[in-house]
Amino acid sequence: ANQDILWTLALFTGKRPKRPVKTPLLRQWCAEEAGIPQWLFEECYYVVGDLAETIALLLPGKQQESDYTLTDWVHFMQWLVHQKEEVKVNSVKAAWRCFDYQELFVFTKLMTGGYRIGVSQRLMVRALSHVTQLPTTELMHQLIGQWWQ
Repeated sequence: ANQDILWTLALFTGKRPKRPVKTPLLRQWCAEEAGIPQWLFEECYYVVGDLAETIALLLPGKQQESDYTLTDWVHFMQWLVHQKEEVKVNSVKAAWRCFDYQELFVFTKLMTGGYRIGVSQRLMVRALSHVTQLPTTELMHQLIGQWWQ
């Protein structure tokens, strides 16, 4: 749980894992997994306008349970960076089967690094300071660098 809190802070402060898969591959794999032609995926993507949302809408949803935590999924993405394409495709498709719509959306946003939380880092640090009773300057100093690795 503490690791998940650290990863949440990292993600909320703009520190993201390296993108493990290029988006054209995610588009292709989603079409395959959804059982639709690539042109239909592209039309859906054009209408929806957001890759993560398109993928979440097109995939069938949770087919198996997973007790992976946020930390486990971040480590999965870090591991995936160094894998060959055949391992990546099988691993991503297996991961997709573990998620419902909302989880698919968030997972894909994490995979692509294309999310914005709509809250400034300064505001997030002020809220964290309020909850922890630690000075904002101390928290900002602790958040500098790549402390999550």
